[in-house]
Amino acid sequence: MRLFLVAVLASTLAGCSKGDELKSAALKVQVHYEGFRPGCVTLTVTDQAEVSRHVTKDVNVSAGAPPGTLSVAVFRQAGWSNDVKLLAQAHEQSCEGARVAIAEATASLAKDGITPVELLLAATDGDGDGYVVSSEGGTDCNDRDETVGGPKPWYADDDGDGYGNGLLPPRVVACEGPALTASRTGDCNDRDPLVHPDQVEFRCDGKDDNCDGVNDESFDVGRTCRDTLDCEGVTACGGTNGGSVCANTAVPAPYYLDTDGDGKAGTEAGRKCGPIPANASRDPSDCDESSRFRSPDLTEVCDRIDNDCSGVADNGLACSLNWRTPAVTDGTKWNATATDGTTTIWVAGDGGKLARSQMDFTGGRYVTCDGDWKDAWFAASGELFLAGGKNNSGRFARVTVTADECTLETNNVPQVVNGLIGIENPSGAPTLYGVTGGGRSFRWTPPAAPEQTQANQLDASLRAVSAAGRPDTLLAVGSRSAKPVAFRFDAASSTWSEEAISTTLTGELRGVHVVNANYAYAVGDNGMAFERTDGVWSAMKPLPSPYTSRDLQDVVAFGKTAVYVATIEAGSNGGAVLFFNGNEWSVVYTDVNSPARALRSLDGKTPTGVVTSGDRGAAASFVTTR
Repeated sequence: MRLFLVAVLASTLAGCSKGDELKSAALKVQVHYEGFRPGCVTLTVTDQAEVSRHVTKDVNVSAGAPPGTLSVAVFRQAGWSNDVKLLAQAHEQSCEGARVAIAEATASLAKDGITPVELLLAATDGDGDGYVVSSEGGTDCNDRDETVGGPKPWYADDDGDGYGNGLLPPRVVACEGPALTASRTGDCNDRDPLVHPDQVEFRCDGKDDNCDGVNDESFDVGRTCRDTLDCEGVTACGGTNGGSVCANTAVPAPYYLDTDGDGKAGTEAGRKCGPIPANASRDPSDCDESSRFRSPDLTEVCDRIDNDCSGVADNGLACSLNWRTPAVTDGTKWNATATDGTTTIWVAGDGGKLARSQMDFTGGRYVTCDGDWKDAWFAASGELFLAGGKNNSGRFARVTVTADECTLETNNVPQVVNGLIGIENPSGAPTLYGVTGGGRSFRWTPPAAPEQTQANQLDASLRAVSAAGRPDTLLAVGSRSAKPVAFRFDAASSTWSEEAISTTLTGELRGVHVVNANYAYAVGDNGMAFERTDGVWSAMKPLPSPYTSRDLQDVVAFGKTAVYVATIEAGSNGGAVLFFNGNEWSVVYTDVNSPARALRSLDGKTPTGVVTSGDRGAAASFVTTR
């Protein structure tokens, strides 16, 4: 007996010769299926006269929704009788799947020609997923859900990560798995729930964490790398949270910057293996990066500073270090002092008082300038700029070194200006910054009128302002509720930001001096003295007795080993100038007038020319030419 698909049946019969009796008759068997689509249909033809004679054909069913029909041709077989039995069996999914439907029929091949035979296979696949309902012999675990098919293998999942042990066979094949099993397999470490397939290699640990047969493939382990210090190394597992690091073999070397502008690098800026910045040096060559007046290339002069970095201040020099005072005083309260440090001194006070003299106080003369002047700044051009007020309004003024009268600027300044600092402009007029007791700040670039730097005034009484040649170094100090405060200027936004000052002392900060971008000093009531290093304020060493609690009025600094402060009087003791050398305070000048007088102001462009002034005509200058 031979079984063929029906497509070849007609051509086979048409080609039969009269002597080919086996081909002269055939059965056209049509197997219909409905309610489901079998994966495979097995058709068995059996000789009814001798059941041991049978032929079986498996037919895979093409995809498509039911109902459907399969057609098979059955021919005579030599040695068989003409009467046969046909059995069609439907299987789920494949020919090895569960048998879910059968159909039987008998037929005869005694008559030449084609004899049709119809078989019907019926079963229920309610959700159309290819699995028949279990009550009809199928294996569908849920015939109402097309996403749920038949039983599946469940693998041991001891770590509960949803992936079974890839080294073990299934524990069971079922619709639902028992505890600690998973339908997915491939777990290469069933003792660690973080290790399983279908994920990116998430940690560098020398192991295969996503079970793809490769360790740490996401981390380029073993590749050449450069760390944050530009040192070449090899990528390796390390660091925190399972990351990788560049394990360098080279040791980074320090490099140094010149931050004080003296041409010698001394501030360690970091360590690296690669090229360093153009203005940096591999070797430190400066003994003090807080001061441009200290460098191995400088010559020692009489200024209380170790200029040449020998370790001794004024070494080998015969220095008198004396202060000079005016021969005659007029009783004026001088609020402000300004000097170029070599030729000229200016002093200014209330009631329009303004005077200039040489550094030894000879050749003095008064200059007419209407106002109550609180601060002054001497430009490199030789012009003096003043800040103060009159009748509770602020005003600015300017005067040349040879003029008899100043030029006033009174516009747009609603509050008395307490502090003033200038920033030089090599190609034009300098820009002046002033601050008020009402928390306002002003910017003035003559001949333009002064303008307020920010719309909202600060919640503070501002007393002094200073800078080191650039707007981004501006600092202002004062008080709020009897507590010292300090503010830094942001040049980009033209606004002030408060900086923290940690102290239990009360009172007002009255003077500030910015040495450079990294160093500044501020002083005030009750002996307050602070140093600002790299943006952080800290208390300086307390002044010695009897100056420990005296109000400090002003400060001039040339680095961390050269800080001058001026004090008020105390009883019969006059105001004094004290000097800090980086380790100790010492008194370098005391006003000996009777009755005692306070010193209100200090100024100096260089450590070889420092000037102070104060109440009732008090004034003194320290000048050296060596």
